[in-house]
Amino acid sequence: MSDVVMQVAKRAYTLIFVIITAFISCYFMIDTPMPAIILVGVAWILGATLDKKYNPANKRPEYTEEQKRVFNASKFILAGYISHNSRAKPNQLEKILKTLDDLADSEEDKAFFEEQFNIGRTVGFDPTDTCVKLRAAINDDEVYRHRLLEFLVYVVFIDGVMTIEEKNRLSRVAERMAIPLFKLEKYIRQNKAISEFENFISTLGTRQKYAEAQITTSSYNRGYVPHDEISNSLEVFGLTKKASINDVRSAYLKMMKKYHPDRLASRGLSPDMIKLYSEKTKVIQKAYEILKKYYESR
Repeated sequence: MSDVVMQVAKRAYTLIFVIITAFISCYFMIDTPMPAIILVGVAWILGATLDKKYNPANKRPEYTEEQKRVFNASKFILAGYISHNSRAKPNQLEKILKTLDDLADSEEDKAFFEEQFNIGRTVGFDPTDTCVKLRAAINDDEVYRHRLLEFLVYVVFIDGVMTIEEKNRLSRVAERMAIPLFKLEKYIRQNKAISEFENFISTLGTRQKYAEAQITTSSYNRGYVPHDEISNSLEVFGLTKKASINDVRSAYLKMMKKYHPDRLASRGLSPDMIKLYSEKTKVIQKAYEILKKYYESR
């Protein structure tokens, strides 16, 4: 099911109520538009409420054990495919495997994650069949497809660097998962910003350490060029220094809602992915707190 058809299905009651109400209003109230506008607004609210409560297209997906097995295997196979360059970067591979271990709840999970990951790293591996099976297993759920792609982008940035080949592989997977490339670019920018923010915080931590880094050029000699913590924090939300506190708050609330564990669980995401995104919200929270203090002090 295409994204357009899916969105229409999810808003079926809303569209029906609005279209019928608009037709009736135009027919009977052609000379008095305001009542018609009010009625259409009421119809929209009523339809949206019914869609949320009763529309089958909006109900939480119930996956079988076989479906869960397929998409659990697929996401790590694709992670292995994306991380092809880790063959030439042992440190990256070590970091990726440690991250997979951290996501696992048991030794059995660890072994499974690494086994599937290594399948994707096979020379000449084609992700097409894996993507087809995955989309079938998740009933082509839009939210899951997008969160999966974000997961893969996250894996790429575990070592803080994305190569051209890794980006090309992400693009291939995005196309096979029917995700627009502009969305992929958005996820890349966001994860790059979060990776840089985490690096900044862990390396410098506070404004005082930042000032010290400016005086002592050792940080530059290591190849890391620090930015001030405000710019780093704004980049996490995709904002610039022109942003107001309201812009920051709006972006923060949107991202926290997007990655809320209950929301992710309602879409059928696996515990390991929910755990990963829960860690992501901690970074988002930290960036927001820095910006909040900054704007309050101005």
